[in-house]
Amino acid sequence: MLTGVIEGFYGRAWRRDERLMVIDWTAGAGMGAYIYGPKDDIHVRARWRSLYDAATLAAIADLKAEAETRGLAFLAAIAPALDITYSDPADRAALKARLDQLAGIGVSDIVLLYDDIPSVLPESDRVRFADFASAQADVANEVAGHITGRLIFCPTEYCGRMAGGDPETSPYLQRLGAALAPGIEVFWTGPDIVSETIEADHLRAVARVLRRKPMIWDNFHANDYDIRRVMTGPLAGRAPGCRDLVSGWITNPNNEAEANYVPILTTGQYLRHGAPDLDAAIAAWQPRFRLAFSGGRTLTADQIALLIDLTWQPFALGPVSGAILARAESMLARQRPDTASPDWREGLAEVRAFKQRVDLLFTAMTEIENRDLFHTFRGYLWEAREETEHLLTYLDWLDGDPPPDAAFPARDKVHNFYRRGYGAAIQRLLMRDPDGSMRHVR
Repeated sequence: MLTGVIEGFYGRAWRRDERLMVIDWTAGAGMGAYIYGPKDDIHVRARWRSLYDAATLAAIADLKAEAETRGLAFLAAIAPALDITYSDPADRAALKARLDQLAGIGVSDIVLLYDDIPSVLPESDRVRFADFASAQADVANEVAGHITGRLIFCPTEYCGRMAGGDPETSPYLQRLGAALAPGIEVFWTGPDIVSETIEADHLRAVARVLRRKPMIWDNFHANDYDIRRVMTGPLAGRAPGCRDLVSGWITNPNNEAEANYVPILTTGQYLRHGAPDLDAAIAAWQPRFRLAFSGGRTLTADQIALLIDLTWQPFALGPVSGAILARAESMLARQRPDTASPDWREGLAEVRAFKQRVDLLFTAMTEIENRDLFHTFRGYLWEAREETEHLLTYLDWLDGDPPPDAAFPARDKVHNFYRRGYGAAIQRLLMRDPDGSMRHVR
């Protein structure tokens, strides 16, 4: 089973040193592959017909050599489907020329991406092909016959939601499964683009329609769709039995390379043992948090655990920060809280103690030697610190028993918590329920 990491996100591509770091982590996690496919490399997608220049090709060859030195397979991605004419021999020749160029530096394992494109067959292709899937499969089969290594195909419908909720009833997937050559592997992200859970029955259904086991492209730790978050909590929501129902498992992690230690390690733990071990991951990550001029001291394991808790998972708050917010929500449930009650006093003390922990974490992070690691988390921790202060300031204000018509905050204590700008204005205009749904109620 092929396991590893794909650099496949939208956003600034990783530097060479970041890629080598991720490759080291991938090998250390017991996984076996690195896939080069950054959307930021214009040759991968928008200029797929153009050959790499000598310097870029040499850099890819160097990266391949580094990956193989660490025991990893190296794969390269190309995404021609934004503007390909499937029936045009010239486009197929351009695609093969790129593949031949990669083969010239020893890259024979290819990922062919048809994701995130309009799902309409171009007018010029409708004479030759009956449908979108047939056109894609025809090109993929020709590519598979042209290269000497493995081919992984990412379909346009790559999750259950895109397939209408039931992959087995999707005409596109039905045709694709029938038309693709048997040796071609197919990426799949689960029930959704970012899947909260992946269950065995879902994978069995996908395998039936594709006529092969799917290869998981796991976006659980991806954050390119939400630039205000980073996901450092352990992999979750993947049933242990899923490992036997797929041909591979590739994680597409955070844009910020330094944020991916725990995501990569816990993915490897899941794939080897069926469950992640967060404590072991924290202990292994801890040396990167060495404090400057400290004689080798690092952040404590509890501080790193808090950092992870504050930047937990896409569908859940961290257990500690989630408990604090649940306590605050309970405290604010009454219009006029009973500030003398034991529940209020204990809750206020808990929030205050939590704020102190967040403050100390932020200060400690400013003092670590690894500045890339600090700046990876600086913005996220700054927001966590400021918003925790915001919450505590409000609770303290209520604790002072303000008049019923008083406004928070007072003019002499206005903090810069209130988000402004275009995106924030739209979010205020389109009010949503806590689950993200929206109703037009005025």
